[in-house]
Amino acid sequence: MLWHRATTSRLQKRMAQAGSYAEWARLAVEHDHESGMEDWRRNEVSSEYDYRTVRQRFERLRGMRTAGSYANLMFALNEGIHGNLAGMGRAALYSHAQMGTKYLIHEYIEEVCQSLEALDQLDDKVIPLAERKDFFLRASHCFGRTALMLSGAAMLGYFHVGVLMALLNEGLLPAIISGSSAGSLIAAIVCTHGDEELAQKLDPEWLAMLPNGRKRGHGWMQIVDAATLLRYVERLVPDLTFAESLAISGRHLNITVTGLEPRQAPRLLNAITAPNVLVRSAVMASCSIAGIFPPATLQAKNASGQKVAYLPEQQWIDGSFSDDLPSKRLGRLYGVNHFISSMANPAALILTPNPNARRNLIQYVLEQQIRLGKGVATQALRFGRDHLRLRNRTLARLQHLSYSTLVQDYTADINIFLGKRWHSPLKLLRPLPLAEMKLLVHEGEVSTWERMEMVRSCTAISRTLDNILSKRGWAV
Repeated sequence: MLWHRATTSRLQKRMAQAGSYAEWARLAVEHDHESGMEDWRRNEVSSEYDYRTVRQRFERLRGMRTAGSYANLMFALNEGIHGNLAGMGRAALYSHAQMGTKYLIHEYIEEVCQSLEALDQLDDKVIPLAERKDFFLRASHCFGRTALMLSGAAMLGYFHVGVLMALLNEGLLPAIISGSSAGSLIAAIVCTHGDEELAQKLDPEWLAMLPNGRKRGHGWMQIVDAATLLRYVERLVPDLTFAESLAISGRHLNITVTGLEPRQAPRLLNAITAPNVLVRSAVMASCSIAGIFPPATLQAKNASGQKVAYLPEQQWIDGSFSDDLPSKRLGRLYGVNHFISSMANPAALILTPNPNARRNLIQYVLEQQIRLGKGVATQALRFGRDHLRLRNRTLARLQHLSYSTLVQDYTADINIFLGKRWHSPLKLLRPLPLAEMKLLVHEGEVSTWERMEMVRSCTAISRTLDNILSKRGWAV
């Protein structure tokens, strides 16, 4: 027993230092073997999902596909094609082994994908194309799509770079990406460039802030000023509108911005809601931390292609204050019902326990204390918002932003969390040395590798449907 524990501990250390997902996965397979989790994966029996239903449906679909009973197969898929059949999409099922979950679940998902592809490849004489088109469009609508949400993070935002690179290298990067604050910059880089350019654009040496940039303050109080941030954004993000960026990358960029005034509703900017808004201006608005950077006015291209102010009477600040992970709006706009979060928001990391972490008694007690304190603060701020009418506009804004930060939900279906980092706020606004940037990027990669097989399994059916619709020209 002690020998196995020592072996798995050594493997975990090597996994954390792996240079690629292939290396990490090889070590993870060895870890599952040593820990006994490989046997757990092979044994489909578990109280965490209805394995009998999954087994029955798997054999039914496979039998109809291999027998060529395609009309019945399409009917069976119509009965229920969703990612949480019999509870098989529960995150807890992916918390045991390093390389995914029960083999039965992986086999079922693979069978659904093979069945969909078989229906797509049929001759029109077997099932008419119009009938199959109707089926695939409805199946895609019912199953939903996946979105990746990048949180606010200040200089910890380079964690998102590792997440994006890891997903991109495995062909698992969703086409719908949102970003708030620092996350908006990283999302904008990915959504304004084609795949062939991203290896260079996400290289830490390319992303590093130039050392001669101006800073505010002196000594340990130095932070990047707004002019330096603007030049940095202009170097990394092309001068495009949201509609133009979609045409170039094929990815749907979404940026959240918070209204400066409490009664000013937050916005989710994208090629649907704000096609002519310039991405750079949206990034600057979403990165405008209240009290540190000045609020921003959005810019857009008018019908003549000239740059003009967009909603000139309104100013915007940091998007993470109001809607760090805009899942509800993404769901309405794109039919998304499955979300991946890359979470590096310092406030959220304090307020929200890492959903992937295994807890001991001390950690559990600490989390309960945090929840209690958060609840008391939320009630106090809600009372102040509803009953006190602060005449000082600055205090009213602070009250509103504090309440919005506390009441947000910072978790998703799949959570890729940065390890907690207790930095002073000012340090988070100072340019990071290249070595620290690379460590953050690598941490993002490793954290994503740990959830990679969950991402692969939970998005396989939607990716198959998207590929079929795109190939046929039926994409909506």
